[in-house]
Amino acid sequence: MKKVYTLVIGLLATGMSFAQQNFILSHIDHRGFINLSGGVSLPVKSFMKGDPSAPSDIVALRGSSMQVAAGYRLTRRLGVMGSFTNCLNEAGTQKLVENIQKSNPEGGWTASGGTWNCSHLLAGPYMTFNAGIWMFDARIMGGYSWIQRPSTELKGNFYEVPLSVKTNQTRSSSFSAGGGVGIRCKITRSFALALHADYVGTRATFDNLTSTLTIGEEKGEEKMREVHPIGSLSINGGLSFLF
Repeated sequence: MKKVYTLVIGLLATGMSFAQQNFILSHIDHRGFINLSGGVSLPVKSFMKGDPSAPSDIVALRGSSMQVAAGYRLTRRLGVMGSFTNCLNEAGTQKLVENIQKSNPEGGWTASGGTWNCSHLLAGPYMTFNAGIWMFDARIMGGYSWIQRPSTELKGNFYEVPLSVKTNQTRSSSFSAGGGVGIRCKITRSFALALHADYVGTRATFDNLTSTLTIGEEKGEEKMREVHPIGSLSINGGLSFLF
């Protein structure tokens, strides 16, 4: 019985200590935070319109995301924050193959592409709600994006003649807007675990694309223009420093 009593007393003491710690943490008023997080980047529909005169068959696939964010609460609920997010997404080139197979299905066509590299610098107001050791945030943000379009290559045989189409890698910058929600859980006086989801929409225009067509021994170049309405949903988790 002694062992049972000792176990019960130990559990009660641990529970009381945990409750006391939660009580202390829930009453510490932190006005600012710095987040460092990582997760996944999901391509989603953009709210910005494309340009029918400058279409593109290159898409983005699911990738990775890293974010640094900082905010400061000015009143009980409202504050301002900024974030820098970088997303890396592999290029999806299947549509290139599908389009050329319509006219030449027996060409043994393959396509490859590099990586979309998208960086977003955003700032705006946020609203926060506290419930004990939990903090809930919602924000609307605007800013600037830097988009790197990957290089692509389409290869096959056009009526038994080797053919390839290569498009160079290039960069573009554009205004962007978005918003997000987040939740943080205090684990010490100065740190919290953070989980958040952020949406960014932008429209990248590439005016300096060069497409190199090689048919047999013949080679030619053509200047192209593409417009990409880009929508990205980043779901990240990490650590938040509170001050």
